Amino acid sequence: MDDYNRMTYTSPPTDISTDDLVLPFQIESSDIHGRLVTLGHGVDGVLGSHDYPEPVAKLLGELVVISAAAAGAFKFRGMLSLHTSSDGPVPMMIAEYRAPGGDDPRVAPAALRGYARFDAEKVAALAQSDLDQTPVAALLGSGHLAITIDPGAGGERYQGVTALEGSTLVECMHGYFRQSEQFDAALRVDVGRTGGDGTPWRASGVMVQRLPKKGAPFLDRENEDWFHALALIGSMDRAALLDGSEPQKTVLKKIFPNEPVRAYRPVRVDSQCRCSRDKVDTMLHSFSAEDRADMLEDGKVTVTCEFCASTYVFEADQLEIPPRTSAQ
Repeated sequence: MDDYNRMTYTSPPTDISTDDLVLPFQIESSDIHGRLVTLGHGVDGVLGSHDYPEPVAKLLGELVVISAAAAGAFKFRGMLSLHTSSDGPVPMMIAEYRAPGGDDPRVAPAALRGYARFDAEKVAALAQSDLDQTPVAALLGSGHLAITIDPGAGGERYQGVTALEGSTLVECMHGYFRQSEQFDAALRVDVGRTGGDGTPWRASGVMVQRLPKKGAPFLDRENEDWFHALALIGSMDRAALLDGSEPQKTVLKKIFPNEPVRAYRPVRVDSQCRCSRDKVDTMLHSFSAEDRADMLEDGKVTVTCEFCASTYVFEADQLEIPPRTSAQ
């Protein structure tokens, strides 16, 4: 049996698209598990809703991919969010991955959304060499990255924090993984446009992990397998990872050309914001009538969602704001 045929799916994904997927897998000759993330619209829908400068969009795209790849390391049906807070030209970024609500990911996809706050003048003043070599230091500066897991109703919320001490977001996440006693993990992430300026964004990432051995160090063979897997994901060609024309099974074959890899049923993902007119209306009505009146501009209250840039306009009577009298 050749190596390609040794890569098998537990459930053939014949009715799932070949893009915007998180594909869990296992290297069968070892204890190494992982996830392959390939995003087309799933990342372009996040980045394209704002006029981000290229370096800001690329960094936010990386955070979105990391959230999707890392979420599979924790068994939950809620939300995983990554949130940076820092003193640089991009003082805040957030990426959220919300797991599918049901057992079948083909029916209700996982949802991705993200947002970055930035100072356009400070970003424009940065040297390209700094953006290429140390994007975290150049764009984010000093601060921290918070990882929050909210399993939903009945679950216990968890938050971990790591310093923004790496040159890249992947290095910062590696710092967080080194602090963890739950598992060893490593990431490879690539983000880019499909063509020249103005073309859609694509992103891809692969995460590998292994559970720690309790009471004894890893055997030499297990360490050899682990470092070999790290070398393979690190040496993967960037263009191949960002090529959306190939099925994930083929991409896995290229990453692990000589290893028997078992791929499981993929999880479909898409960019989806949770905002809605009803939610905004409820939020506005949580303020007093006087506060709502102070929000009026030209007789209307306009609210724009930071994540998806959707705009909701409410007339005064819709918010039950009484007309001002001349005395007011």
